Amino acid sequence: MIPNEFYEAARMDGASVFRTFYQIFLPMTTPGLFTAAVFTFVACWTEFLFALVFNSSNSMRTIPVGIALFSGQYSVPYGTIFAGSLVAVVPVIILVIIFRRWIVSGLTQGAVKG
Repeated sequence: MIPNEFYEAARMDGASVFRTFYQIFLPMTTPGLFTAAVFTFVACWTEFLFALVFNSSNSMRTIPVGIALFSGQYSVPYGTIFAGSLVAVVPVIILVIIFRRWIVSGLTQGAVKG
């Protein structure tokens, strides 16, 4: 929650509503927005249940559903499953490494008391 004092100070300086949003509120909320975006991407990337139940097309499968369908009735190709899991995890790891500064800042921003 952003205090009202920031909005009042911007109004006293003559800033419009749009300028207040773009120059004050948006920079203050950027770490939280990045954190929410990364968590949303990870949740969509690893979606399994809805993709398995509601998707009838073989060409539109998500990665977790494809990995789950590798195993056969009498055998489990562990090497193929592990390779597919690695391919599925690498983009998420790269994304977290790139945005780790904003993720940590967004997670700790609400912890400041005062």
